[in-house]
Amino acid sequence: MKLKRWLFLSHLLVILTPILTGMLLYNFIVNYNKKIELNDYLATLGKFKTYEKQLDNPKIYIDPQKNIKFIKKEDENTLQISLYNAIGQRLYTSNEDLWIPQTKEALYSDLYKIQQGYKACTLKKPVFDDNMLVGFYQVTITRENFIEGVNNKTIFAAICFVVVILMVYVTVILLLNRKFNKPMKVLIEGMNDFAKGNISSIKYYNKDEIGELIEHFNNMKEELEEKRKIIESQQKTKEYMISAISHDLKTPLTAIRAYAEAIGNQNDLNLLEIKNKSIVILNKSDYMKKMIDDLMTYTLLTSDYNMEFVEVEGSEFFEMLFSGYDETCERNDIKLFVETCIDGMYEVDVKQMMRVVDNLMTNAIRYTKKGKQIWIGAFSLNYNLPAWIEDEFKEKIKNWKNEGCILIVKNEGEEIKEEEQNKIFKPFYQTDDSRNKTSQSGVGLGLSIVNLVIQKHNGELKLLSQGNSTAFVCWIPNKDI
Repeated sequence: MKLKRWLFLSHLLVILTPILTGMLLYNFIVNYNKKIELNDYLATLGKFKTYEKQLDNPKIYIDPQKNIKFIKKEDENTLQISLYNAIGQRLYTSNEDLWIPQTKEALYSDLYKIQQGYKACTLKKPVFDDNMLVGFYQVTITRENFIEGVNNKTIFAAICFVVVILMVYVTVILLLNRKFNKPMKVLIEGMNDFAKGNISSIKYYNKDEIGELIEHFNNMKEELEEKRKIIESQQKTKEYMISAISHDLKTPLTAIRAYAEAIGNQNDLNLLEIKNKSIVILNKSDYMKKMIDDLMTYTLLTSDYNMEFVEVEGSEFFEMLFSGYDETCERNDIKLFVETCIDGMYEVDVKQMMRVVDNLMTNAIRYTKKGKQIWIGAFSLNYNLPAWIEDEFKEKIKNWKNEGCILIVKNEGEEIKEEEQNKIFKPFYQTDDSRNKTSQSGVGLGLSIVNLVIQKHNGELKLLSQGNSTAFVCWIPNKDI
């Protein structure tokens, strides 16, 4: 039950329970009073009858006797008798302390009628002698049993009322403790444990507001833990990055220093040797510059970098993107095939997409031996893929995406092992074959940069490698997706 509803019902219970209890106890006392009053009336009537025969004697009013006793011993404490003559003068009273003077008008009123008060019942009757009024008698019977019974039931009702109030109070306290105090204590303990590093979830199964709060807290803990792991991973990546860059910069710097010292210290160098050493220094410098450029690009892309998207026509854009690699491939004795079959409009960051193609082509050229081939193309997925893409690759691409376009760079080269395929897009990772190359092969950021750029285009990157073919496939959604 929701706490809001529970609080409403509990407040209603607290308000209505005393009222209903009071009404029930009041009805109980009223019914009891009616019952005991009837019994008391019948008992009083019987006692009046007992003394009427004695008090109806005219002689005691005509010739009153002193020291006469009308009241029985067992009734001395509960009964009072007063006698009056015809003109209202008192002739006799059984208790002087309790006698109340009566006026003539009061004496003549309420005759023959039993007057029931809370404390006593009174009966007044006239006495006649041959149709001549000779006096009056008044009998008063105290209602001790009635008063005692009413008092006992009133006390009982009051005790019941107090007990019910206490029960309601204790019940509300226990329910409040169960509904609020215990869950809040569990939540506070969970917060303290989380502050101490305990990331286990708080166990709470009620679907109330506190349950929702605890669920949100558990979700927050999971998110914070995920963020912490991400930050920790990023920190390790940065530490590894610094270590890798430091290591990779050390080799070309050492070479640059060695060749520079050779030029400066050796006096017998001819112009050709100086020129060769200068070329080495320039190559090492270019390598260092590329390394720093890759590092800056990777750092930029892993931050809150906003891409500069522009709308382009697919066919024209990708034809422009693929131009300029013929000379490089020819210089490395590699055959290059370029093909585009694409339509539609796309939103791209031109500069970053040029970097994607450049990194993929550089990677393909690096791992393609002389005399082998490289294919590069862009295709809308609503067209048939070209024949130079293996049937198995086609099947995987069709099962992967069926809208948008793909950019594919394929080369003839050794198959990339399956265990390495899952790591190849990680920063600074290089395959075993690449480790055997010179430092000019790069620092392992190229494919990581490609992956980040494609992700920022809301696309995906996939590696397909089998036999002597390896293809990097980039999927990019068109503008309408």
